Parts: sequence; structure tokens; C-alpha cells
Amino acid sequence: MYSRYREWRAQVIYPADAALGEGPVWDGHRRQLYFVDILSRRVHCFDPVSGAHRRWNTGSLTSLIIPAGNDRFLLAMQGRLVMSSLNGMPPLVLTPVEAEAPELRCNDGKCDAMGRLWFGTMHTGGLPYKGALYCYDGTLRKMLDGISISNGICWSADNKTMYYIDTLERNIRAYEFDLLSGTLGNSRIVTTTKDLPDGMCIDHEGMLWVAMWGGNAVHRYHPRTGELTGKVWVDAPHVTSCTFGGAGMNQLFITTAKDGLTKQQLQTYPDSGSLFAVQLPFTGVPAQTFSMPALCV
Repeated sequence: MYSRYREWRAQVIYPADAALGEGPVWDGHRRQLYFVDILSRRVHCFDPVSGAHRRWNTGSLTSLIIPAGNDRFLLAMQGRLVMSSLNGMPPLVLTPVEAEAPELRCNDGKCDAMGRLWFGTMHTGGLPYKGALYCYDGTLRKMLDGISISNGICWSADNKTMYYIDTLERNIRAYEFDLLSGTLGNSRIVTTTKDLPDGMCIDHEGMLWVAMWGGNAVHRYHPRTGELTGKVWVDAPHVTSCTFGGAGMNQLFITTAKDGLTKQQLQTYPDSGSLFAVQLPFTGVPAQTFSMPALCV
């Protein structure tokens, strides 16, 4: 039994004013944090050392950004995956994604250790069971169907387990994972949650850090027992996602949202939509880049 429960409080480091901040990823090469504002159709970049920040309008609902090498980024947009240099040039469309269903959009995703992108879709109105989980490695494969709100994904250090969140299920699942074939096996429930679990990352101790939509916090869970081992309090009700980064990989960056809050909640939590961070006594696992050597783009 893991009994060293601890709590921390995150601070605002960038008042992004995001309607729906999501998908934070630490770019270790550039030493910058990237994240998206889905509903405002924007990509943000923040330098935690200098405080400098930039943002780009994408013109479409954009749910994730992942470094892809050669100064390019993989973006999941409504109806498609694209490769972009964020330099004003038109992005290169890699593959359509449920383009025949405009009521659906892409949502959260990450790359596995082979460089494949795993990402999900959801109904824009939040209707349940309309989405799916996909894997893209030059070919788009549907891995799970009947998903409601596809969200957090991360992998164990030995790459034998993929942790996954379908938010409306209010749980975290652990799937048997085969890295070489990129396939899923049997699953089990790690833990169930009171609040709605959203984005997720993992630390070097193998503990799961889960953003809680409606819960003002990021929770730290033991992946085998499901025990709550820690909590980061955030002065925003809708906590959307988190990732480790910074020079020592021990800063937890946390995105939040204004969407779905009442006027009273916005007055009580004026920092909703900001980027938060907290220094922790744990280090995180660096994000994998999108890397498909056989994909000539």
C-alpha cells in the first residue's frame, strides 16, 4: 500500500485566456511548452524561462500538437491530421479522420515509443458512444469504437501497458499493449473517479497524473492499486490536461478551460483558461515525437 499522500498548489504562469486549453506537450529540443485552445482554434507556445509566448490561429478546431522533427508539428484538426511548420504555409494533410461526420472532431492523443500517434474522436455536442480511438502510423487504424470522450493516454516504462481514459466512463483503464505490432489486449480498470478524468501523463515512478474536469485538481494515482497518492490543487474548476517539462523535467504544466463555467464561477475563478505550473519532487517521462521514417512528408 502506497501511503505517502501529498498535496501541492499550482500557480498561473501564463494567462492564456483559453476557452478550452488542452494537449500540453514539452518540446525538449526547443525547451518550450506547446498546447492548444480547441474552441478558439489556436496553438500556443510558452517559454517558462523567459516568459515569452506566441500563438497561431489554425482556422479549425485543433485538439493536439506534437513535435514531428524538421521544425514541423503534427496537428489533429477537425476531420483530418495535418503536418504544419506553423509558418503561415498551408499544412499538409496526412489523412482524413471521419471527414464524412462533421459532428465529430479529434480530441486528445500522444505518440507511443515507436512514434505512432494514438488519438481519439468525440461528438462536438458531447453525445456518448459516438467517438473512437485511432492509431496512425501512415495508415489510420480504428482501435476502439463506441468511445464517448476520448482523452488521456500514456504508457508504462516497459511499454507493456497503455493507460487510457474515456471521460464519461469516469475511470482509468489499463490495456495490455504490444509495442511492436501496436495492438491492444485485455483491459482492467485502474480506478474509478468522482470527477470527470481528462488528460493524463506518467512520472518516472510509474504514477499516473490525471487532470480532473470539474475537480479543481490533478490527481496522482498508483497504477496497480488505484490508490490516490497525491493531488495538485488548481484555481480553476475545469482542469483539462497536464505534462511534465522544464529543465529538470520536474515541472508539471497544467491546462485549464473557461468553457462550461457559469458567470459566477468565472468571477470566483478568474484564472480559468490560464496555463498553470507546479514544481514537484518527481520527474516526468519525456513526450515521444511523431516519427515515421517510412512516411515521406
